[in-house]
Amino acid sequence: MRKFKSSLLLASLVVLALAVSGCAVGPLVSHEPARTVGEGRDELTVGYGLASYVLKWNHGLAEDWDIGVQWEALSLGLRVKHAFVNAQEHGWSFAVAGGFGTSLGGNHYYGDLMLSHLSSSVEPYGSFRYVHVRTDPVDFRNENTGQVAFTVSSANYSYGQFFLGSRFWITPTVNFSLEISSLASLSSGLVLGDSLIYGAGLGFRF
Repeated sequence: MRKFKSSLLLASLVVLALAVSGCAVGPLVSHEPARTVGEGRDELTVGYGLASYVLKWNHGLAEDWDIGVQWEALSLGLRVKHAFVNAQEHGWSFAVAGGFGTSLGGNHYYGDLMLSHLSSSVEPYGSFRYVHVRTDPVDFRNENTGQVAFTVSSANYSYGQFFLGSRFWITPTVNFSLEISSLASLSSGLVLGDSLIYGAGLGFRF
């Protein structure tokens, strides 16, 4: 009976380890055009979709610079964005962004290339994101003896993500966004599904 319990515990720990190591990812959601928020202004975005929930806050540090926080179900981090072309009223915007933070079972850093076009109340956008993830090593020990049952080694891997979406401005300060994205492996041994990630968001600028 004791042997069975030990085997069951070990099996549970293996499943837990796989879940932890498999869930170490960077941010999976964008809901953001290349255009900045605007100096001294703030923007709050809440969203939900296949990647679960997201909460984003951006602050206009300067005319072409934003800083912010992105909180998702599997990651939390800080980000900064710089717009090289920044059409606040009409036209194309181009920007780069980057961030770092903690993930479930590890940490991450990433960089975005962003392009968008503002026309009246519609603002379509597209972006590419490079993400590097480090999974923390974990030792699982026997609760009775304290001996190490097995170890999850540190792992590093990278993936890319392509975003396509649009904001729809309900008022000058309220928007609704829809987006889809697809993941692409950039590391050998990392296998990703070919399904699309989709979601919707609601944004408030003030």
